[in-house]
Amino acid sequence: MAADLVTLIETVAITQFLSPGAKSLGEAALERGQRLATAAVQLLKNVGREPQPVEPKLLVPLVQAAALESDESLSDRWAALLANAADSAQRVAVQPGFVEVLRQLTPADALLLHSLYYPPKGSGLPASQRMLKQFDGLGLSYADINLSVDNLIRLHLCVGRTERGGMFYDPDRPSQIGATVFGKQFMQACSAPAA
Repeated sequence: MAADLVTLIETVAITQFLSPGAKSLGEAALERGQRLATAAVQLLKNVGREPQPVEPKLLVPLVQAAALESDESLSDRWAALLANAADSAQRVAVQPGFVEVLRQLTPADALLLHSLYYPPKGSGLPASQRMLKQFDGLGLSYADINLSVDNLIRLHLCVGRTERGGMFYDPDRPSQIGATVFGKQFMQACSAPAA
């Protein structure tokens, strides 16, 4: 009886947050899951490999989280993560924790992270400044940049510091942001498999 009451309270409480189109969420998630599988298979075919079975403890949470992703750039990362997990060559170790980390990234976080690990060549700036400079054209506030950097540090995808020991992006006093072993492995796992 108490469990039924809790379920009823939770159901009533959550319904106020659902949009009228929420009924189609299941259909959209199924469609995204199908696109995820198709994209992952194509990524493997691009390098001449066939997918192999993926452990359920990795596959199930990966597909669940990816099916809720509506951002195209992050959907591509989910497909790459699945492709690397199913890669018969196993060139990249896909950790189960990568699913939770990717689930917590925003598109801005992903862009910032990508420019740290794959900076444009020949700009003449240190890697941390190249990474942060890419945000100038996106119209993000310094608060948005700082929030992304803090999230990436929290997830141990990068490390950062300023002269005062804290992390805060100030264009007049560039922070030093660096790669981590975990971040490098995560980025390889979320990038298309290599030949």
